Amino acid sequence: MELLFDHTFGKQEQQDLVICRPMAIVDQDEEAEALDRGWLALDTPIKGKEVFYQSRSTRINMDRYRPRYKHHTHDGKEIGIKVIDASEMVKLLSLPHIYKQYMKRKKFGADYDPFGHYHKRDQFMVFYLGTADNIVGFTKQKKYRYQEDNYSTIDNYDSQDLAGLESCIHANTIPISNITLDMEIEWASNNYVRYFYMGSGYELSSEYKSSYKGFEWWTGTEWSTNRKQYRRLCKRDSRLSGFSELGNLSLIPDNL
Repeated sequence: MELLFDHTFGKQEQQDLVICRPMAIVDQDEEAEALDRGWLALDTPIKGKEVFYQSRSTRINMDRYRPRYKHHTHDGKEIGIKVIDASEMVKLLSLPHIYKQYMKRKKFGADYDPFGHYHKRDQFMVFYLGTADNIVGFTKQKKYRYQEDNYSTIDNYDSQDLAGLESCIHANTIPISNITLDMEIEWASNNYVRYFYMGSGYELSSEYKSSYKGFEWWTGTEWSTNRKQYRRLCKRDSRLSGFSELGNLSLIPDNL
């Protein structure tokens, strides 16, 4: 693993503040270890190489997860699912439109294009209502290799023995996010995935992740099951609005 550091911003005249984003170039046989140390793959390559980033990663321990729904339906119709490789996504021209409308409806301002770059680890989980041509949502996912005793059990990310499956971004046209996330996790369980990753856990929009059985989050040194502390952090993320507040930030105050 080769570590990289993006020294983005700093303050030292009136406060002690450094914003530095740690990144890493990870070999295929290091992916399981990288996941277990809080690293996730960036969607966009840097200088032609796939790069992993460090964050408050979130995941579900599949040994402790329990499904939320017995039936996956909406308005009396069955929600269907199909999984396609990223290379086949071009055939589904409706997905970019669904994503654009979803971001507008949720008022999310993040500059992220899930269709801008594809890696061989990427796949799309597409959801349809009633018939296969009635697409109502999708999720972009990343598959991570598992390595044990110097022997890789995965070839080209198509094995049923993944170290992790990450749900990167989702969008839908109808309110089915809770159901489709349950379907994603169920698919992961059926395909012998050890951990289901839900990306970074920042701000109030990520608070819901802690409501799932088996939830864990990366503190920077270990995986924690402390849901209360995680939720306090998410609330603090949304409350802070300027660099001046960050300068004096350290541990979480008890009264937050």
